[in-house]
Amino acid sequence: MALRTRLVIATWIAVVLIGGVCAAVTYRVARHETEELLDGQMHRVARIVAQRMSGDERPELSAAALPTGYETEDDLFVTVRNAAGRVTYSSRDDVQLPAVDTPGFGTVTAQGEQYKVFTVNAGDQRVTVAQSKEVRRESAAAAALAALLPVVLIIPALGLVITLVIRAQLRTIARATVAIAQRPPLALDPIPVESLPAEIRPLVEEINQLLVRQKAAIDREQHFLSDAAHALRTPLTALQLQSDVLDGSSDPEERARRRAELRSGIRRVVRLTGQLLSLARQESQDTDPASSTSLAEVLSDVHSVYFAIAAERGVTLSRVSARDLQVRGSLQQLILILGNLLDNALRYSPRDGILELAIVAEGSTVTIEVRDEGPGLRAEELERVFERFYRAAGDNTVGSGIGLATARSVAEQLGGRVWLENRADRSGIVARVTLALARDAQSKTQEGDAG
Repeated sequence: MALRTRLVIATWIAVVLIGGVCAAVTYRVARHETEELLDGQMHRVARIVAQRMSGDERPELSAAALPTGYETEDDLFVTVRNAAGRVTYSSRDDVQLPAVDTPGFGTVTAQGEQYKVFTVNAGDQRVTVAQSKEVRRESAAAAALAALLPVVLIIPALGLVITLVIRAQLRTIARATVAIAQRPPLALDPIPVESLPAEIRPLVEEINQLLVRQKAAIDREQHFLSDAAHALRTPLTALQLQSDVLDGSSDPEERARRRAELRSGIRRVVRLTGQLLSLARQESQDTDPASSTSLAEVLSDVHSVYFAIAAERGVTLSRVSARDLQVRGSLQQLILILGNLLDNALRYSPRDGILELAIVAEGSTVTIEVRDEGPGLRAEELERVFERFYRAAGDNTVGSGIGLATARSVAEQLGGRVWLENRADRSGIVARVTLALARDAQSKTQEGDAG
């Protein structure tokens, strides 16, 4: 059911219910007030008659003084009795009221009809003012209906006005709906919110934020595809050239050397493809902020993988303990960060060099350092090497140029950061990654610092 229909139905139900309650209260109050008014008239008439009694004479009533159509039987009438109970005066001859001995209000029956009476003593005489109860009921009902009529008329008018107001206010939403429906499928520009009601504006603003995130994701994917095409074009071209040379060579040694180069090129392409897929996967994932991983487990896994690689290249990889620190992030993400940093350090470490790992836990963060003994970098290149596919001048090592970019991207997803510095004690680079500790690890670290 549409919002407009629900609002109109709810408004009409509310108006009818409230109007019905108001009408019922108005009707009861009007009837009660009319009854009190009639009682007051009876009381005043009885006292006036009692004060002006002057014997048994009956005053003459002039018919000409009455308005046309006036029914005297609907009016109050008076009966006067003497001490003996004999009627000395009656304003109506067609009704014979029984004697009333108790002063005040009461009810009597005469000629099969009920009358409400008010009796008052005037010396040795008794004055009784009477009025038909049916007439009183009709008078009270007429007065109540007259008071009720404006309420009854205003209910549908109020409902109609509210319905028109709701329709007018919802036109802006309808216009926004039409505008959204007419947008091109790939349109990502924000939806205007200036003319929308305050209740709907937060929803549209959230949709605009979603469009911004979608635009960023699409731009990121397009940028990645462009980078991937650029990164793969050169090695694939080289493979094609090596394949062509291999087919055209008749020298066995030359063919063997070309096959070796071809296999090496294939391995580089496979490695580059894996790195590109890892980078794309990490950039498209939403990190669970509640996930955490044991840093000791991460270091153990990374050390077991890169220890053999380092030994093969003649590099000593140190081992470090991480106690029981819990770091925010998944095991795969943390291994991807440290693995790329170690892989980058190993490519630039000289033979017989030492590759050191260090951990510094402080407050709510932990910093992991990877120190190599390579040639280092110029100051202006310490930041540029994090650009995708950037290679420093004179860099002849085998690599794709996206390892550091991947490490930084994943670290930023986890709320951390990665940066490089030249070593102060000797040549080489210090790669630092700062990550957030999980809450339980933070409390333990603070307790250890306090102790």
